[in-house]
Amino acid sequence: MSDEQIQKVKVWDAPVRVFHWLLVIAFAFSAFSAFQDKFGIYADIHLYAGLSVLSLVVWRLMWGFVGSDTARFSQFVKGPKTTIEYAKTAFDSVPYRSTGHNPLGAVSVVLMLLLLLVQAALGLYATDAMFFEGPFSHTISSRLSEDLTEVHEWTGYTLLGLIGLHILVVALYGLVRRVNLIGPMITGWSRHAEQPLKMTNAIFGFALLFLVGGAVWWWVFG
Repeated sequence: MSDEQIQKVKVWDAPVRVFHWLLVIAFAFSAFSAFQDKFGIYADIHLYAGLSVLSLVVWRLMWGFVGSDTARFSQFVKGPKTTIEYAKTAFDSVPYRSTGHNPLGAVSVVLMLLLLLVQAALGLYATDAMFFEGPFSHTISSRLSEDLTEVHEWTGYTLLGLIGLHILVVALYGLVRRVNLIGPMITGWSRHAEQPLKMTNAIFGFALLFLVGGAVWWWVFG
């Protein structure tokens, strides 16, 4: 493939990029506060970070159906056969020519979104039986709340492992395939032999994010 065929293409829209980095921040605060004694400021941090994660994930799931080409599940989620075939050559030292998530990346994205949704939702019913109670923990029995808390915690550990693997893969792609996956998630642009992609209006995306966030916080505190 000649250099003349390669052009700079808008890969990630602004709402997806903002979502990505806000999720990084929100999950980091959530994880940090989870390992502290959850009373006072740490309880507040854990609650608000968890609600932020929930709001962001709900929005991303919606954006997966109405967002830009690279954000839509129908565009990047592939079947088992395609994913397995891609996995066989995932780290070959060959030119990388893919727009958006590759088949393995798609599996990681969907899995993380689902686990984050489960973890954040269960956190609403969680309790440490001492200082911290989720906003809805009083609506169920203490035994069930404790059981859900245990699932919430193990989901968190699973997510930490999956995120660590995600970071490792990003680093390997940079070292083996010489592909910078972080830059496009900051600027939105990458160099590919592709036609311009359809980008959904960013104002619509941010408005939807605002509405989803408002709805989630109203549902919890309203």
